[in-house]
Amino acid sequence: MKQFLVVILFTSSLFSQSVFPSKDSLGETRSRTYDVVHYKIEASFDEAKKMVIGKTSITLTPLLSAITEIVLDAEDMTVSSAVIGKEKQQFETKEKTLNIRLKRTLKYGDTAVVVIDYTALPKKGLYFVQPDSLSPDKPHQIWSQGEDMDNHHWFPCYDFPNDKATSEVIATVNNSYTVLSNGKLLSVKENKKGKTKTFHWAISKPHSSYLIMIAVGEYAVLTDEADGIPLEYYVYKNQIEDAKICLSHTPKIMKFFNQRIGYKYPWEKYAQITIRDFMFGGMENTTATTMMDRILVYNARSRVDESPASLIAHELAHQWWGDVVTCKDWRHLWLNESFASYFDPLYFEYAEGEDEFTNLMYAAQQSGIFADKTFGRKPIVSSGSYTSNIYPRGASVLNMLRFVLGDEAFFRSLKYYITKHQFTAVDTDDLKKAVEEATGQNLYWFFDQWVYKAGYPIFDVSYSYNDTTKTLALRVTQTQQQDSLTGIFQTPADIEISTSQKNIVERINIVKQDSTYLFSVNEKPVNVWFDKENKILKELHFEKSTDEWKYQALHGTDVVARRTAIITMRTQHEQKNYIPLFASILQNDAFWAVRQEAAIALGMMKEQSAEKTQALLSALHDVHPKVRAEAAAQLRAVHTAEVSSALRKAIAGDSSYSVEANALASLAKVDSILALPLLKSKINEWSYGNRVSNAALNAVAELDSTSGIELALKKIQSDEDMYGRYSALSILRKYGKNNTAVIQTLIGLLRDKSLNFGAISVLGEVGNVSAIPALSELAKKEDERAGKEAKKAIEKIQQREGK
Repeated sequence: MKQFLVVILFTSSLFSQSVFPSKDSLGETRSRTYDVVHYKIEASFDEAKKMVIGKTSITLTPLLSAITEIVLDAEDMTVSSAVIGKEKQQFETKEKTLNIRLKRTLKYGDTAVVVIDYTALPKKGLYFVQPDSLSPDKPHQIWSQGEDMDNHHWFPCYDFPNDKATSEVIATVNNSYTVLSNGKLLSVKENKKGKTKTFHWAISKPHSSYLIMIAVGEYAVLTDEADGIPLEYYVYKNQIEDAKICLSHTPKIMKFFNQRIGYKYPWEKYAQITIRDFMFGGMENTTATTMMDRILVYNARSRVDESPASLIAHELAHQWWGDVVTCKDWRHLWLNESFASYFDPLYFEYAEGEDEFTNLMYAAQQSGIFADKTFGRKPIVSSGSYTSNIYPRGASVLNMLRFVLGDEAFFRSLKYYITKHQFTAVDTDDLKKAVEEATGQNLYWFFDQWVYKAGYPIFDVSYSYNDTTKTLALRVTQTQQQDSLTGIFQTPADIEISTSQKNIVERINIVKQDSTYLFSVNEKPVNVWFDKENKILKELHFEKSTDEWKYQALHGTDVVARRTAIITMRTQHEQKNYIPLFASILQNDAFWAVRQEAAIALGMMKEQSAEKTQALLSALHDVHPKVRAEAAAQLRAVHTAEVSSALRKAIAGDSSYSVEANALASLAKVDSILALPLLKSKINEWSYGNRVSNAALNAVAELDSTSGIELALKKIQSDEDMYGRYSALSILRKYGKNNTAVIQTLIGLLRDKSLNFGAISVLGEVGNVSAIPALSELAKKEDERAGKEAKKAIEKIQQREGK
């Protein structure tokens, strides 16, 4: 699954998405008394009551010598009967389970089918989407979200990932609706008199219960194929043409994964369906991925900045890593999410080249380091491991394993792992053993330091050259804090030595805290670079001369080397006359992220010069929108008529919404008085992610907080776009302290499910005692997150008000 904007630093698309397990699910693998063989879920729906009318038949067999009770996960249900064969069984519904007391003991080797009739009013797991006052055109939909353990709110089941079963879903719905579920569509039967249709879906290979899904609504169904695998796209009828373009990545990604993994996609079909109000970017239900419907708001201009390819690749990768092999318990979730987070960049390596892949992995590493510093060190395999650990950090670990083993052995071992454990639940030791069996390598040291322990090496690197002996001495020292979580890291590293004649790459093996490595080099190097292509998750301190950093910025053989040199010069050295260098890189480097880094560096130079200004103005015409957008942002400090004119041209004519948004924000700084009418005219302009409107709204608020508050209040109550509402909320947080209209609006939003947590948080920052009664009502809900957040908000207000 992909979380929406997982971490600031790691996103190859706007839709970096995922779920993270609830506290109830973070312990060890659950013990089982039975094995589920098959689920047959029959359901119809009362949309007005948001009710499921269901019958679930569960085929199971005991794992113990004998069992006299079957305990199923079940919440929010009223069970009317539980039957085995023709015998009604006694049962008891508890807070979170359905306990069935068997009339006849089931022995090991027996098979029983338990049929449960029930109604359910699910609080989670299944969601009813309907029009409301804010969104009267919202479509009617019903959709499920099972991960981590929420499917038992709409059908009784064993709701933990260490059991796998085949399944079928038979759903009766309004005859204007289409139903998608797992596997193959076996039949559609229409009841013209009852104005209903019944869809029968079935999947023939076992999968975990959290991957069972249903999605219901009015859709057009587009079809395609890849390597003989049927592809289906369920999209809104007014988005067919955009869907054809946006989802056209799917067959290419499918073919690449089939080839790269060496294990052909094993399921009956692969479908993608867009749904409204989805809490994540996407969810990898077996054979049927649900996706937030915003991914198809990509008109031609939106696609200048964004592509759903990353989300498509991440969720499709899960069909192998997460669905064929599934983590046995949530401590090992990285076996699902890190693999998908790695195979997503692998597709970009194939489709767009090594530079793009290296850049994405650099972002993943930086995200993992940032999370360590922000949230504290934690092993990837642990209870309560945070999102950045199991997404970007885990992807970085897999890339290091590939570096250690080499491409051929790495991918061969993954093929062996998935083949050996196909359609089963696995833990990290299963992966470790499979890789060791496939390659003959002892990898205890690797998994111990990178997966079961935490942290990363901090390298202090220096070198000297002896012209007499023609020897280069490279000293590598690890300076990270050492304790039970983090020790001395072992890793290979590639050292690139550049001379006037050639580049030499030497591999070293780091095993100690402090080591010196000797290399024979015919002449004094013009540059030395540690960890060529940036394979190692690390923090690096490399003291070198200014000339060496300049050489590396211009001639580094990988994008991270060049970016690192620019970052080092702009932040760690005295600001020298780097403007000509950065201007040259901005104009000439072959890779967009290096040019973008140069634009940032120019913006950070305190010195104002014509050369700096002209370089940034020229970059407004760069071929890559991210470079143009960065140039527009960095021009905010250059207050000239020429810059004002150029920004206005970018606002009026650039094909990128991001460029327009950044140009608006900069224009507000460059020409604040004359910019205000233009900014206000952009408040209601549509753009993907509400970027233009948000930039205009924030700029207006900075220039005129009263107008900003008025516009934010209007937007937060009338704008259907979530981005616009959250942007408005941030303005109320910044400027709305003790403002009566702001406080009353926020109180009204406490019941808005899409915005209530934000409203609670902002009330805690800007509210006064008048907000306490409404917050107190929420605080009474002890078991709900909203209640806990409301209590925190009340405490902040009382501390601020001195009560």
